[in-house]
Formats: sequence, structure tokens, C-alpha cells
Amino acid sequence: MATQLLNDDGTASMATMMMSSHFAFRRDLACFASSLTADRVNAEALSAEWTTYRGSLHGHHSVEDANVFPDLRARHPELAGAIDELDAHHRAIDPLLERGDRVFADLAANLGEARDLIGELQRLLAEHLDAEEAVVIPHLRAAKEFPVPPSDDVLAMYADGFAWSCAGIAPSVFSQICAILPPALVAKLPAARDAFDARCLRVWGRVHVDESVTSAPARGYAPRSQRDHRKQGGS
Repeated sequence: MATQLLNDDGTASMATMMMSSHFAFRRDLACFASSLTADRVNAEALSAEWTTYRGSLHGHHSVEDANVFPDLRARHPELAGAIDELDAHHRAIDPLLERGDRVFADLAANLGEARDLIGELQRLLAEHLDAEEAVVIPHLRAAKEFPVPPSDDVLAMYADGFAWSCAGIAPSVFSQICAILPPALVAKLPAARDAFDARCLRVWGRVHVDESVTSAPARGYAPRSQRDHRKQGGS
């Protein structure tokens, strides 16, 4: 399911922030699937990227388990059954992440299993993200205040996170995201996005095209030579 990242009025919200992560999870799984079927597989780079991806997905689910889902249950008891289903999805995905740790630890010897694992994770995660966007996202559209990071370390962490989640998202969406972020965070985004581009070149051999306006990737990649230079706080 491809859900519009921006609200109907064209502004960003906390729903946009959550779905930009959904976008990146879908995008990166497609990258893994493509790279694992290439003629030459960069096992070392893909193994390292798996560790990062696994940590991001597990962390995302942990925040939902500890904060988003309990708050939604309290405010909307009628959603209890749907939230129980989302919880069950998390529990079903966890063993795949643990299996992935083993498979990617020796990727050169486990390419076939890695391809199967990524395919299964794509299927389960697609079901989960589709359901989450139907149940949770409508209740986040009105929230438009992003918390000020409490320290420089958290500020840098957020900048790296947005560089990851916004790679491949259209400039029109990215500019609206920047509009609700603290200025100190926006100021760090150009360098963080350049660093993420460099990481994509190392891992995937290409960078992402900035064009999606939904929570699903629109196309894929472009060589760096086809990429417009990014300006601070915009495209």
C-alpha cells in the first residue's frame, strides 16, 4: 500500500515522520533483494548494512511497543484488536531478524538463504506496514510538533536518521518535513545526507532518486552524476 506522506493540506506531520521510516524500510529491502541477485555480491558491505538495517527496524518496533501502541490503546479502545494484530506482526518479524544475523554473518556461504530471508521479510513487513498505515497513521496526522533534541549527540543521531529515511523522497515532501523540524536539526541535514549518499555508493553502488511522495518507493536509484546538488533544508 502506498500512503501519501503529506497531509491533505500539503503539510508534514508526525505521520509523515513515521511513514518516511516505512518508506526507507521498504526501499532498503528492495536494495538487498536486488544486490543479492547481482552477478557480483559485496558480501562484506551487505553484511554491515544488514546490521544497521536490523537495528533500525528493531528500534522502530521497540518505540511503537513502548509508546505508540499503548498510547493509541488508551485513547482509542476500539482499536485494541487491530493493535493486537500489529503486536503479533512484530513478534513474527523478530525471529527473521535473528535468523538474518546468522545468515549475514557469513553471507558468502549463505547467499541462497539470504535471498529467501529477504523475500520472506519483504512479505511480512509489507503486510505489517500496510496494516499499520491503515490503523495508526490517521491518528498522527494532526500532530505537527517535533521535539527539540536534548543534546548535540541526539541532534546528530536525528540528522543521520532523517538522512536515511528521506533518501528517495521527493523534494516537495522533504521541504515540508524540514518546516516542522528544529532549525538546528535542519542545519545538520545537508552533511548527513551527503554522508548517507556516500554510504549508499559503498553498499549499493548507487544513490537514491528523490521522487517518491508516498510511503512506497517510486523508482529506485540514480548514478551520482544524475543527482542535483542538495541545498540546505530543501532538495
